[in-house]
Amino acid sequence: MNANVIRQRLIGAVLCLSLLALVAGTVPVTLALLSPLGTMARVLDSVAPQMLGLALALALLAALLGAWRAGGVVAVLALALVGWFGLQHAQRSLPLAADLQPNVRILFFNVLFDNTANAERIAQAARESGADVLAFAESSALSAVLPSLRADYPYMAGCERQCQTVVLSKVPLEPTVPEAGAMAWGEHLASVTVTPPGAAPFTLVVAHKLKPWFAGQVEFQDKQLRSRLNDVAGPLVLVGDFNAAPWSAPSRALIDATGLRAPRLPVPTWPAEAGRFGVPIDNIFVRGGARLTDLAPFGDDLGSNHRGLLAEVAIGG
Repeated sequence: MNANVIRQRLIGAVLCLSLLALVAGTVPVTLALLSPLGTMARVLDSVAPQMLGLALALALLAALLGAWRAGGVVAVLALALVGWFGLQHAQRSLPLAADLQPNVRILFFNVLFDNTANAERIAQAARESGADVLAFAESSALSAVLPSLRADYPYMAGCERQCQTVVLSKVPLEPTVPEAGAMAWGEHLASVTVTPPGAAPFTLVVAHKLKPWFAGQVEFQDKQLRSRLNDVAGPLVLVGDFNAAPWSAPSRALIDATGLRAPRLPVPTWPAEAGRFGVPIDNIFVRGGARLTDLAPFGDDLGSNHRGLLAEVAIGG
């Protein structure tokens, strides 16, 4: 087999992979969970930017290998789809309102249920973050340090039984009762009213969702969350581990049904080892006069498989 044949086959393979990446970056978000490819779609739609970036890189590689026409066509198609993807996300997100004065700093961190060895380090890092409100998922790993954290954060909601989701605060908060009825959430949802000094009270909802491909369970959970959020009047902040990026189908459905807005540039949080190249499956959304003024990662080296979020929020009247 001569070199030209090998090159042609390589070009064909690269172009095929590029087209597959284009499909993986655009089609999954349009597929329902209960469709034949629904489970795979819910796995892929959170990594759409990576898939589109890979498609563009492979198309350019094909052009460099000599297929400049075919590679150029696929590259232009990839760029067009990147533009479409960016427009869809822009319509459901807001840039940071850096010109506003923040009223409250909120920390969210999925601790990891068996991360007990790092409990003291997590508690210390949380104190040093300067956060007014701490929200933890899989917080049973912090059971031993919660009493010491209460010395600095005396207001608390959650951890009544299983200690899944807990909210600790320096500023007054009042737990609000989640929607009645059979709960798909258990203790994975906390809802509180927070009153920062000199600002209007706002509702903070902390959620730890099921994996989005858990058909038969996650649909009811999503419905219940939308209902709970639409019952909230005034400023609202929703934060938590959604196991899905803000541009995924479940997050887009949540945003469209509730009027929430995601950050324009979300923080990649999973896996923690990937740093800025990870997937933003832990998220914060705002509505009703609440605006993000700053958003940063937290806890890269605290033993969890997630990075956390440290958000500054301005609360309008």
